[in-house]
Amino acid sequence: MDCRYSGGLPKNFLQPCLLLLLKEEAGYGYDLVTRLKELGIDDDSASVYRALRGLEEKSAVSSYWHTSSTGPARRMYRLTPAGEEMLEASVEAFADTHRAIEKYLCRHTLALSRARTEASEGKSESPGPKRPDSIVAALRRTTR
Repeated sequence: MDCRYSGGLPKNFLQPCLLLLLKEEAGYGYDLVTRLKELGIDDDSASVYRALRGLEEKSAVSSYWHTSSTGPARRMYRLTPAGEEMLEASVEAFADTHRAIEKYLCRHTLALSRARTEASEGKSESPGPKRPDSIVAALRRTTR
């Protein structure tokens, strides 16, 4: 059995990223693909356009054709008031996720520290999980 965690970004992370970029400035598909790379998102243009269509179906973004004398017409996307609400809801959800991950990492660090201390004291196995007051206090501090 392969127990490795594959990692990755939260499910449907692309849509909130697009909402954020459109809050900053309206844009067209290829422009958004390029700007997403600055956020560490390297999705192909097909998935970006699918996400934009999905956001448009939810009335989170609207689109219009922008014509230019120097190039072809481009479908531009902009954030709607419903998109603003969706963006703020995603920020709250990601903040909750961020806090949970911080707790997890803190607890992992404490477990490693405890294991190292026990190993240096010659205790290779402990009879059961211990939660000294100092560890509990440290966990409580990270949740505030």
